[in-house]
Amino acid sequence: MSINAVRKSALIIMALLGLHVVVSAQITFPMDTVKVNASRIPTSVKESGKSVSLFTREDIEAMPATSVDELLQSLPGVNINSRNAFGVQADIGMRGSTFSQVLVMVDGIRINDPLTAHFNNNIPVALAEIDRIEVIRGPAATSFGPDAVGGIIHIKTKTFSDKQNDANLISSTVDAGIGEHGLLLTDGGIFVRSGKLMLSGGLKTSISDGIEQSNPNYFQGTSSDSLFRNYFDLQTYSLSASYSINDAWNVYSRIGYDERDFSAKYFYTASTYDESTEQINSWWTQFALTRDAEDQHTELNIGYKATDDLFIFNPAFEPNAHTTGQLAFSLNHQFNASERFRISLGTQGLQKTIESTDRGNHENSSIGIYSIVSTPLTEELTGTGSLRLEYDENFGLELLPQFSLAMPLEKITLRTSFGKAIRGGDFTERYISSQINSLTPGRNIGNPDLEAERSYTIDAGFDLYPSPGFTFSNTVFYRASDNLIDYTLTNSDNIGNADNLQPDSEYFYTTNVSNSSTFGIETLISKYLMISPENLLHAELNYTYLYTTNDAGTVSKYIANHPKHDLSVILSYSSKYFGLTSTSSYIQRNKEVLSSIGGAIDADYFVSHIKLTVHPTGRKDLQLYTKIHNILNTKYQEILGAQMPGRWIMGGIKWSFSKITD
Repeated sequence: MSINAVRKSALIIMALLGLHVVVSAQITFPMDTVKVNASRIPTSVKESGKSVSLFTREDIEAMPATSVDELLQSLPGVNINSRNAFGVQADIGMRGSTFSQVLVMVDGIRINDPLTAHFNNNIPVALAEIDRIEVIRGPAATSFGPDAVGGIIHIKTKTFSDKQNDANLISSTVDAGIGEHGLLLTDGGIFVRSGKLMLSGGLKTSISDGIEQSNPNYFQGTSSDSLFRNYFDLQTYSLSASYSINDAWNVYSRIGYDERDFSAKYFYTASTYDESTEQINSWWTQFALTRDAEDQHTELNIGYKATDDLFIFNPAFEPNAHTTGQLAFSLNHQFNASERFRISLGTQGLQKTIESTDRGNHENSSIGIYSIVSTPLTEELTGTGSLRLEYDENFGLELLPQFSLAMPLEKITLRTSFGKAIRGGDFTERYISSQINSLTPGRNIGNPDLEAERSYTIDAGFDLYPSPGFTFSNTVFYRASDNLIDYTLTNSDNIGNADNLQPDSEYFYTTNVSNSSTFGIETLISKYLMISPENLLHAELNYTYLYTTNDAGTVSKYIANHPKHDLSVILSYSSKYFGLTSTSSYIQRNKEVLSSIGGAIDADYFVSHIKLTVHPTGRKDLQLYTKIHNILNTKYQEILGAQMPGRWIMGGIKWSFSKITD
């Protein structure tokens, strides 16, 4: 039997085990009480009208994941294209969107990078500081601004979320692990609540010498090194504070620093001269002021991000250096106009700047105003409608509508939504490599004449709760887009707005692909089974089907770079003295091969990770664990040329402390 057949058989067995567990539940999770910000008006999951996933603090601790992108990999409708493991770099797509069409937020402020959306997974907080992650599928541009085409990922930290508990508390978590290839992982945080003051601090590191690999460029005669290592050194530090001035007013602030040094070989190009390394240093600070009165909530958020990026494509060439700044603010007021109408009014602004050796110096501003209304249309049907007027120097004035309907019944919630979204090209898409003399073939070249992307999405689905602890969810969606921005393989003789290209040579040129449509199905089956008070079993099966068409028929780099079929299984068991969790994915996608750089994206592959945890004291405050990344040693790529790691074994210790103080 072939290795692929074994992997497929293993997946089928795991799926059948998951489906067997799904049919007998003993516990329930009251989703009608869980509040989310699917729009600017907080609503229960059942009343939001949107397809929503939540990661709680407990979920994050149980999963065999070391970064946010690894957590998201198993969710329906979310596709991750990684260039390396352990959070080095990953493109996050939702519902077949490109990585630029997902909005990532931390504590109410967007962190999408002004240089390139490749950096959107550079989350400026440690996992230990995260209280929960909300994943909202579908367009949310009306409420949260451009880029929210496929959906939003909202990360909420403890100091931002924990405003309802008056007990004084001190808690801390320290997680340290080591593994093969010089791997060192740490993730820790401390949280203090004393009276009206909350303080939090966190640190996260991921360091490895990398895996030694054969260098394809050596065999092409463009490098003298026959081997290379995909090393990485990632470090994140953050501090935050929240203070309740009185019963109505609360102030919150956060500062963070993120430093990254890693091999970026074939991360962005298909050039045989690519020997890339990259160093990224980012400062992040934000401030929030909130006021809660009877039936009213007002919130001001301000965030600033400064990033220095040094990209060395090849030691023989001049490096590319970029300095970017991003100032974001939002002001929102939500109130109950009557017993039936809840209204939210607000404005958002964004100022982005860049100074770059290869992109030049540029800036861009945008501002939007919006209104949102949520009301029960009947005794069982809730409707939410919103309208946004957005002005951006890239595309001018745009009107963005959105609405959703939800009908939460006793054991089933029916929902549907529609929305328009827009996105202008970022600094990289518009100006990359424009200042490099005699650009070598196979590299990316920007287009300053790009038009904005526009898309319209409609979806319909249901969430079924037939018995306690059992959830069956299904959603069907369709998105029609025009002027999508992507890198298309183009001959230099057909590029009229760049004068630094070699004649009759192929480049990845940023263009507006005429029209594109995506049809998708998202399915989730989840079951929690309480065997005894100390023994819990969880099984979850997620499936996503995506079909993207492009009227122009051009060969693009990212638009259809998503799985066609994505089936994932989560199995976990926890008891007093040990826990076991596995996450597995079977993926089918378009096959790609480029032998000159050793590039090969297989038509299908199966990847599985596992985590074994031991609680020697019978309590979860002390844990010894072993993780095996890619336990079947699958050889695969998700970005052409960027080889993902094979089997990687690591182990560690986690200690947690929590005490209520006087």
